Amino acid sequence: MNRLWKSTIIVFLFFVGTAFLFISHADRGDKLVASVARNNGHPKKVPAEGEHGMVGLPINGEVRTKRVPVGLWGGDHISMEVTERRTTVEYDCANGTIDQRIALDRRGRFDVSGIHAPEHGGPVRQNELLNGYPVQFTGRISGKRMYLTVKRRDNGELIGTFTLVHGVEPRLMKCR
Repeated sequence: MNRLWKSTIIVFLFFVGTAFLFISHADRGDKLVASVARNNGHPKKVPAEGEHGMVGLPINGEVRTKRVPVGLWGGDHISMEVTERRTTVEYDCANGTIDQRIALDRRGRFDVSGIHAPEHGGPVRQNELLNGYPVQFTGRISGKRMYLTVKRRDNGELIGTFTLVHGVEPRLMKCR
């Protein structure tokens, strides 16, 4: 096969592959990165509008990860406040923390470690330490709903299962 045909086939395959990539992302509704900005001579990702927290194309070898959306998640007997760096959880008679941003897999599932600290009725005294223990937060997100299970890591005891909704006020009944 001569060089011209080989070059033509390579160019054709490149365009077909590129078109497939864009079409497959468009079908899923993913937004592509809008542009690349320069910061001190180094490329920096600039996401397209409405893209925060979505999986996108890798840039400079980095793979962006889908994460639990920032904000208040509320449900019966639970509240979660998700920030860029950590998550705080409040239950009727306990609280908890997850000291990382929660990453999701392709199916919207997560599995992260955290701390759970039971509370008691009445006032909390100044300098009082609440004894917490390690727990595992597992669940999945579907649309604006989160399905969450919390279990102790040492013995597997179920703390609870919860359904939360992003942007909804929690319904807590604090212990007295």
